[in-house]
Amino acid sequence: NKIIEIILIYVFNIYLGTVTMESQGQCHDYIVEPAICERKQCAAECTAKWKGSGSCIPDTDDCLCTFKCKT
Repeated sequence: NKIIEIILIYVFNIYLGTVTMESQGQCHDYIVEPAICERKQCAAECTAKWKGSGSCIPDTDDCLCTFKCKT
């Protein structure tokens, strides 16, 4: 069922929180808000918060930020 799949992805994203891939020097952070993800707002929030880039995750309302990890 598609709704169960979306709920599982959402729960996984909340559980995962911030994912760090230090070997590649990239970090990720999810911005989970009740509103539908809007591309420009997602990009602006990621730039302001992390000085990185942001994109909406398909079939969810989540914004995925990608940025350089702080060492």
